[in-house]
Amino acid sequence: MHRYYSTMRPVMPGGFPKRQDVLEIKNFDSRKYVEEIDREAWGYIEYAEPLTEQEAAEYELLSAEKKMWYCVTSSFDDYGRVTAAITSTCMAAVQPEGGFTSTKRKDIYHDWYGSKEEADRAVEEAKEA
Repeated sequence: MHRYYSTMRPVMPGGFPKRQDVLEIKNFDSRKYVEEIDREAWGYIEYAEPLTEQEAAEYELLSAEKKMWYCVTSSFDDYGRVTAAITSTCMAAVQPEGGFTSTKRKDIYHDWYGSKEEADRAVEEAKEA
């Protein structure tokens, strides 16, 4: 069973991928906070098989399944030196929010990526900047 939450509107005809493997559709009485996706939703739809990322994105559906996220921390100092590395990971249904800090001598960025390959690429790109 694969659950997807609708955060933009109640689940209704035309608002989700039409497939034969729909198991359940549940709309809430009003928008409510859902802990497993850490945001408000109008309801959910469950499928026997997972949607593709493109299908979920086209209908603005968020998967309730947790996945590994990788944090890349990049530091750019006033002398032009750059450091970057994967500094943290976490399991979450949605991408954690990145951040930015500026000190007297450097700017520090924290960006999250959905795969180790993407994170590794971001580290290399930061070092080449």
